[in-house]
Amino acid sequence: MHMATIDKQSLALEYHESSKVFSGLQLSFTSNTEYKIYPNTKATQMTKNNLGTLTSGDDNFIKALLLRKSTRSFAPRGVGFDSLSKLLTLSCGMQNARDNEPWARTYASAGARFPIETYAVILSSDEMELGIYHHNIPDNTLELVKAGDYSEEVNSFYSNQIGQVITKFPCLILFSVILDRTMQMYGERGYRFAMLDAGHMSQNLYLVASYLKLGIVALGGGVESDSKLDEMLRILPNEESVFFGFAVGHPAECNVESTDA
Repeated sequence: MHMATIDKQSLALEYHESSKVFSGLQLSFTSNTEYKIYPNTKATQMTKNNLGTLTSGDDNFIKALLLRKSTRSFAPRGVGFDSLSKLLTLSCGMQNARDNEPWARTYASAGARFPIETYAVILSSDEMELGIYHHNIPDNTLELVKAGDYSEEVNSFYSNQIGQVITKFPCLILFSVILDRTMQMYGERGYRFAMLDAGHMSQNLYLVASYLKLGIVALGGGVESDSKLDEMLRILPNEESVFFGFAVGHPAECNVESTDA
């Protein structure tokens, strides 16, 4: 059963279609960070996160977690195949560690439905052919589905990000969703679960990028409908839809030696 065969009045699908255009509208709000507390309760102090107190023996995961951040200025060099391979495999790939669950991945997915597909658009590289790649999960390969320079299309779509992402980025990671995979099992509630999957995967991308000393920033939306990205990827609009993108590269301030192109 494909998405096209699901009830046309499905509120989940109707919402997804109607929210494909990012208006950029920002309502009036206070810029102060807000917190909720219960001032009249018994409170017990916990250990604070402090990067300065970490020692050389501390787990690299803790360091990656505390160093996690969005990067908006990228160095003028591409991301090499080895780094991209590690970023995608560790963030979205198979665990290959459970004999009784060979399908398990590095992130949680409701009902093990895994509705999200991952693409990498290589915009600048001396090592990889420019084009659109798909992460083949079972074979753990990068499939070159469309060769070519898509810088113009990507820059045009994300032209509203100028000022937020202040330099060109060499790689764009895109998430697309096949809602039918999850909604077959959970109905309209499956839409929420699919978006939660994206949250799990996004945090993985950020943490692995931090571990690999790569820069990454989530892109909220472009100036046109997400359908423009569907067209660029040539995916079937009634079955699969792009909804989330990430700029990836080397941070401009990073001087770490690397073999990447």
